[in-house]
Amino acid sequence: MATRNSSVLCKNQTKSEYRLWVLKAFHVWLRSLIHVTHTKSGRVVKVNPATIYSLPADLWEFEQFVAGESLSISLCKESKESLIDLHCFEKEWPLYAAQKDSRSFLLNDNNLYRNFFVTYTHDSIHANAHAKSTFGAWYDFCGNPIQRHLDVAIAPQNFVHNSLVFITFDCNVQAGLKVLPVEMQGFIAKRMISQGGKICDHITDATVDYINAHTGNKVKCIMSTEYQGQKHPMMLLGFTNSRDVLEVCNPKHSRIERYVEPATRGGVQPLTTAKKSQLAADLKTYEYSRDELCDMYNCTASQVGAIIAHHGGGYVTA
Repeated sequence: MATRNSSVLCKNQTKSEYRLWVLKAFHVWLRSLIHVTHTKSGRVVKVNPATIYSLPADLWEFEQFVAGESLSISLCKESKESLIDLHCFEKEWPLYAAQKDSRSFLLNDNNLYRNFFVTYTHDSIHANAHAKSTFGAWYDFCGNPIQRHLDVAIAPQNFVHNSLVFITFDCNVQAGLKVLPVEMQGFIAKRMISQGGKICDHITDATVDYINAHTGNKVKCIMSTEYQGQKHPMMLLGFTNSRDVLEVCNPKHSRIERYVEPATRGGVQPLTTAKKSQLAADLKTYEYSRDELCDMYNCTASQVGAIIAHHGGGYVTA
């Protein structure tokens, strides 16, 4: 499964606007590193160090932005010590080999980029392994929010003091609910039963709910958005415990407008607890087709599918 977003940067204005919002949040976060104190002898400038992880693929828009921000910091701080450490990852060898040293800032010329150092590694991106404070990341995955990706993106060490993390996932789950964490399976199954629709209609809310439940109460969701990618709807999420980001950046929330098949249609009502239990039992016999079960229980195919996702079972085989 791929772990990078497509090399086509912006298919529509909405995606461009959301990526711009991410850059603005990082701008606020990076500027919060600068602390100016006025004394009798003059101005004293202190800049806290920061560590950032990213998946550039062949775009490098975000990484170029970070390099540019470091130049602004250099105007405040004359020291040549590395204050912003950027760690970029690429696990596919052909792309890594093609991109290595393809950008001027990758050469680490400290005469120009005095407060910036970048490392480009042929490896999968991982959770924070460098920073004890002030960690930033854009886990720009293009796969689904499976357990492995979530474990990396929301690991506790990613939310050390003053951290900012963005995550991109594909909303289209072709392999079904079983590939998602159990908690998310239950969330989506209940939503499909009560509200109708498909997995992709509820997966962003399920992902945000899962992340909120597995991060500390000081970590706040500041971005929960969807946009149409090249082929599938995508989600772009942001979480932070940075006081400056929380004060400046108003939370961004949006969903793609899509038709959701209602849970009640043509006289079909939500299943009672008793009917759910009986339907689950019938599914485990594998003796009925989907249409037969829909007729027996006066329910939709989505309602039957949700019961399968939550309780198991299936249909009769031809």
